[in-house]
Amino acid sequence: MHEDLLDEVTSDWKASGVLPELIGLLRDVWRTNLDRHEPALGDDAVTLGMGSARNFANRTVQEFAQRVDVRADLQGNSLRVVHLGRILRASKLPGKSVRADPYSIDWDSSATRHEGPAANSQQLELFEGFELPEEELAANSAAGSPRYLHLAWAGDAETGDVAVHVGFPRDTKDGAGPWFAVKLVYRDLPGDQLPIVPVTGYDADRFDQRPVPPIAVRLRGTDQQAAANDGA
Repeated sequence: MHEDLLDEVTSDWKASGVLPELIGLLRDVWRTNLDRHEPALGDDAVTLGMGSARNFANRTVQEFAQRVDVRADLQGNSLRVVHLGRILRASKLPGKSVRADPYSIDWDSSATRHEGPAANSQQLELFEGFELPEEELAANSAAGSPRYLHLAWAGDAETGDVAVHVGFPRDTKDGAGPWFAVKLVYRDLPGDQLPIVPVTGYDADRFDQRPVPPIAVRLRGTDQQAAANDGA
C-alpha cells in the first residue's frame, strides 16, 4: 500500500519538475562544496556535510521563491518543501558512500527531523503556516495517507557522486523501521553517465529514463591539471 502510494507521489513530484530540480541543486551543491573543501584549513566530514545541507536548504528556498505551486522555507533551521499536499524535509545519510543504507537514518538526532516521522505515525495535519488551496488539500487527503516525505541523500567525497532516496518516514519508538516505504530515485555513476542503477539488493525505483536538469560540473584537483595538460 505505502509502496504504491510512494510510486504515485514521486511520479507526480517528478512530472511537476520539483524532484528533478531538487536533485540538480543537491548535486551542484555537493560538488561545489567539494571544490572548496580545505582539510588543511580545518575542514572535515562534519563541516562538509553540514555546510552542504545548509547550502542546499538556502538554495532550494531561493529557487522555489517564484513558484506558486511550491512553498519552501526554513523551519527550525531545517528545509521544508510543501508541494501537492505533502511536506518534504531532507538530510544526509551517515557515511561516505553513495551506497549508504537509507535504513541507517536516525530521526531522534533532531527534534525537527523527528516531527515528520511522528506525524506520519499519528496521522497529524502539518500544514500550519501555509495557505494551500482547499481543492489541493482535498485531492491529497486520503485517509491514512502519510503526509510527510523525507529526502535522504548520500555523497561520495572522492568522486562527487550522490544518491537520493525519498520515502515516508515513520516513528521508531516502538521498534519499527524508520520508513513506511522508501525508494532510490537517483544515483550517479562514475563519470556522470546514465543509466542510473539501483543499489544491489535494494528494491529501487528506476530513475534512468527520467530527465535530470543539466548540471555545470566544476573540475577538482588532478582533474583540473589533466584538463590543462590536454589543452596545452
